[in-house]
Amino acid sequence: MPAHHPAPERLLDYAAGSLHEVQALLVASHLAYCPACRAQVAEMEACGGVLLEDLPPEPVSDALFGALMTRLGEAAASPPPAPAPSSGGLFPGPLRRAIGAEPEALDWVRVVPGVHLSTWAIGAGTASACLLRMAPRARVPAHRHTDSEMLLVMTGGFSDEFGAYRVGDVASYDTGTPHHAVADADGECLCLLVQDRPLVFTGPLGWLLNRGFRF
Repeated sequence: MPAHHPAPERLLDYAAGSLHEVQALLVASHLAYCPACRAQVAEMEACGGVLLEDLPPEPVSDALFGALMTRLGEAAASPPPAPAPSSGGLFPGPLRRAIGAEPEALDWVRVVPGVHLSTWAIGAGTASACLLRMAPRARVPAHRHTDSEMLLVMTGGFSDEFGAYRVGDVASYDTGTPHHAVADADGECLCLLVQDRPLVFTGPLGWLLNRGFRF
């Protein structure tokens, strides 16, 4: 059971369908690990359905109504299985479908020794997502955030000034938060990284890293 979860307002926005694509991908991937958050989202969606029932009905054609009832009957007869972290791979189902490949098939760019970013990325404008890979005991250079950032741990774990994070955990950082992550000693750490705007490196080599990378 994960110990760190998305904020309740993130879960509510996800249930309402109002999250940005990349944030929704991280939350959906976390739900594959976390039955507690799945239950919360299901309850939020049910509450939303009750609210919709209170709205004045809109007329629909008999054909559309019949097609809808048929689809609902099919869904009730074959309920989907509970999400699973993966089916033979490292990625949870939602992320695996978004990427279409496992880590070994992806290309990676080194940031510093032991720390790599995937060339796979999604998102446009301010919000984006990519993968972060850390070798055992590797350190992500000290940095601060110009907007919010979330990390979902998929293998291994890491620690920073705010706690320790293991598989399924979500680490969330607000604007201006300085921190650096250190991977656990017992294995590689693989994370989904979602950020609203690029971070800024602050260490001795920050000026050089800021010129070469925007992640």
